[in-house]
Amino acid sequence: MNEPLAIHGGKPAITISTEDRWKPPIEEQKKAVCELIDQQFLSGSGVGVGKQFEEEFKAYTGATFCLTVDHGSNAIMSAFYAVGVGPGDEVITPTLGYIGAYTGVIHLGARPIFCDVDPNTGLTDPADVEKRITSRTRAIFPIHLNGNVCDLDGLFYLRQKYGIAIVHDACHSHPARWDGVSVGSQPDIACYSLQGRDPLGKPVSSGEGGVTTTNNREFYERMLIYCHLHRAGIKDELTNPAYRMLGNQGLGLKWRAHPLALALARISLQSMDYRNERRLQHRQTLYRALKDVPGVRPPISYPKAQDGGFYGGLRLFYVPEELDRLPFARYLAALRAEGVPVRRYRDRPEHLRALFQRGFDLYGHGRGQIGPGSYDYKPGDFPIAEDLAGRSMLITAYIDPPDGLLEQIIAAFRKVAVLSQSI
Repeated sequence: MNEPLAIHGGKPAITISTEDRWKPPIEEQKKAVCELIDQQFLSGSGVGVGKQFEEEFKAYTGATFCLTVDHGSNAIMSAFYAVGVGPGDEVITPTLGYIGAYTGVIHLGARPIFCDVDPNTGLTDPADVEKRITSRTRAIFPIHLNGNVCDLDGLFYLRQKYGIAIVHDACHSHPARWDGVSVGSQPDIACYSLQGRDPLGKPVSSGEGGVTTTNNREFYERMLIYCHLHRAGIKDELTNPAYRMLGNQGLGLKWRAHPLALALARISLQSMDYRNERRLQHRQTLYRALKDVPGVRPPISYPKAQDGGFYGGLRLFYVPEELDRLPFARYLAALRAEGVPVRRYRDRPEHLRALFQRGFDLYGHGRGQIGPGSYDYKPGDFPIAEDLAGRSMLITAYIDPPDGLLEQIIAAFRKVAVLSQSI
C-alpha cells in the first residue's frame, strides 16, 4: 500500500459521500400531523392516534398489553414501579450503560447496583449479575445496547431461580427478537424510546416518546395507575379493586405521549422492518470483512438473538495489542482522517462517574440513596466493562449506502491497520 495515511497528508480512502441515501416520507409525516391540527386533537390518551399506535405496536411485538408515555426514561420508571421497585430496593444493571436508562431506580428511592459485561458482546453478563443478587434485589435491568440482544436464557434462569423480575431496556431495539420471539413479548416488561427522527433516531422515531409492553396484567394495571392520569377508559381497564378505587385519577402523574408524536411514530413503524433488514445485510458485509483486519473486532451475537434497531450505529472493539498498542485516540483519528464515519462509544463506565464516585445528596439532609459515601465503587471493580469502555466505537449503520461506500470503509480500516506503525 503506497498511499500514505490521510492523517499524514495522503489521499483519504473514502472519496464518496458517507450520507445514507434513505430518506423518510416527509410529506406523509406532514399530512398526518396537519390532520391532527385540523381536528384539534392535540391532547389525550387511550383514544385516537395514541390508541391506534398502541394497538399496532402491540400487534408487532405480540405482547398482550402496550402503553405509550412521553419519554423512554419514563417508560422505564413506570416499569420499575410496576414490578415493585421502591425505597431500599436494588436493581442490577450493567455499568456499560446509560444514566437515562436507570435514573428511575434512583428517583424511586432505590439503588442501581452495577454488574460487569460479557467481553464478547459488551452486554449484561448473567454470571456477574448473579454475584450481585441480594435479599434487596427487586429487578434485573438488561440493556439491549444499539440493537444487540443480551443473553436472555442466562437472565431468565436467574429470574426463575430467584423470583426476580426482568425489566428490559429495549430503547434501541424495537425489532429485536430472542429465539424468534420479540423482546417486547418476553418476561416481564420491555421499554422503548421514540426519541429522534428517521433514520438517525430510535428504530421507531417520533421526536420524543416512550412505550412499554408486557404480558402481565398486574404490571399493566400498575403502570396505568402510576402515570396515566385521566386516560380515556382507564376505570374500565382496572380490575384490581385496590387500583379501581383510584378512578381515572390513578396516582396523579400524567406522562402521556403527545398525539403529534404518535402520528409520526405510526409512520416510522411502517418502515422499521425494511430499515432493519437492510442494516442487518450491511452489518454482515462489514463484520465479515473486518473480522480478519488487525486492530478491530466485531462483537458476537448470541445464537438465539435476532438483533435489531442499531440506534447509534454498529459497535466495534479496538484490539490495541494487534497494532503495537497504538493509543485508541490516535487509531480513531486515523480512521476519521480516512473518512470513516466512526466515533468513540463511551468515555467511561457508569460506576466511575462523579455521581457514584463523589456521591450526591439527592433529597438533602443525607436522605438520598446516592448520598456521599453510599457507594464505594473504584477503578478495577468491573474490569471487563472498564476495558471495553476504553476501546469501543460506533460506525454508522446504513440503510442505503452510496454505491461502493462499504468497500471504501473496509479499505480504510485495512489501510490504517497496515500503516499503523507510522501513526
